[in-house]
Amino acid sequence: MAVTMRSRVWRTLRALFAGVVLSGSILGTSPAVVMAASPTVSAPKATVAFLTSISFSGTATLTNTVSRVELVLDIEGSTRSVIAEVPTGSLSGGQQLAYTFETPAGSLLPNTDVTARFRLALGDGSTLTGAPITVHYNDTRFQWQTLRGEFVTVHWVEGGAAFGRKAGKIADDAVRSVSELLGVTERDPIDFFVYADKTAFYDVIGPGARENVGGEAHPDIRTLFANIGASAVNDPWVSIVIPHELTHLVFDTAVSNPYHYPPRWLNEGIAVYLSESYGADDRAAVRAAAAADSIMPLRALADQFPTSRDRFFLAYSESVAAVAYLVDRYDRDAMVSLVQSYAGGVSDDEAFQAALGVDVAGFETAWLETLGVSLPQPYGPRQAPAGPLPSDWAGAPAAPGSAPDELPLRTPAPNSGQPLVQRSNLPDLTTLALVVAIVVAAVSLGIRARRGSAGVLATEVADNDDLLFGPDGDDDPESSDAASSGPADSGQGGKP
Repeated sequence: MAVTMRSRVWRTLRALFAGVVLSGSILGTSPAVVMAASPTVSAPKATVAFLTSISFSGTATLTNTVSRVELVLDIEGSTRSVIAEVPTGSLSGGQQLAYTFETPAGSLLPNTDVTARFRLALGDGSTLTGAPITVHYNDTRFQWQTLRGEFVTVHWVEGGAAFGRKAGKIADDAVRSVSELLGVTERDPIDFFVYADKTAFYDVIGPGARENVGGEAHPDIRTLFANIGASAVNDPWVSIVIPHELTHLVFDTAVSNPYHYPPRWLNEGIAVYLSESYGADDRAAVRAAAAADSIMPLRALADQFPTSRDRFFLAYSESVAAVAYLVDRYDRDAMVSLVQSYAGGVSDDEAFQAALGVDVAGFETAWLETLGVSLPQPYGPRQAPAGPLPSDWAGAPAAPGSAPDELPLRTPAPNSGQPLVQRSNLPDLTTLALVVAIVVAAVSLGIRARRGSAGVLATEVADNDDLLFGPDGDDDPESSDAASSGPADSGQGGKP
């Protein structure tokens, strides 16, 4: 009896299962499709066109859970990802994905790694990320000759092996000397690209560079670019520009921290001091500026240098003058201690106090005293003079800079029945009523206009959906990048 009951139960379960399968067949589906499919996305493929673009392509299977398809880019040297929306025909089924990341001159430096991956944004707020691909963006216009040294690998186009050996020796000697001085060990590779052609060099550093740039160091990608002709490798200037730029790379290693970068005048001043010392030209420029009362305060040179030619070169001269004063007043060990203090992520005042026993303002004041000048007064907005009063206003005109509520009261004549009022900038009631009427009319017209153009506005916003943007709303992936490791240096001809 027990066996018979179990058989009946088993037959009933089989019949129910068969009914489910049959109902699926009647509805045109199969048991495998009853469960919703999951979206998928492939790793990108990349095609690089130097100075033009990097084109990414891939595939995805989308479902109704996908709200957006994105390409996420991580550019070497930047602490932020670049996110771009990838257009698709629809958000369902199999889709071909394609996005072009433009790389015009100056936007993306050679010798930079770019890591890309497709990402699906889901309706519940989660994401599905595909496998990444890393592209090495390089200058493919030339057949580069390469020589690997102790610290620096030199890449050059024109000139024979002797050119590469000479440039490599200057570079290695500079890195060794500055590393020993600042107490750091350079383990990561440094690449040095030498362009013989000035136009090709400016294609790399970008159209925004000044016309007298001779070299640029980029610590974020540990790369130096320089414009040196094949016949110029023995010029004295070359023995200055290469050590100058490589000093910036070692300096960056010594002060590396995620919080605060030293002022630019200290970075540039040390690079000039170690590569060419405080020379006669710089001394003359500083003396002339002091005599003309045109010395710039150090706080004005903490970030970017002036763009006018004379003030730009004076900024370099002042920077090395301040560093030379530091070494003369304290010693070279104090300079090294100051640089090393920044590795802790401290403020400028904390670093100067730890190394020199004085804050930045105290250091600057003492340095300016040796030049016979006082701290310059900053230029800035000045209060505009008071304008004329209407003729019917009683009392004397307000003193320049006085506030409206300091104007004298107009006292009514005795028994005139007029209230005691204070005249200021308030309009009379007639003028106020007219202003209110104009505002009401303008608002009414604006509402009608917005109702009539809502569709156009929505279209304009939708057309901008493919704009690049960063996680904090910054739509420029490159301007963020430098803050992480400090500003790149621009060598400026005779003043690297």
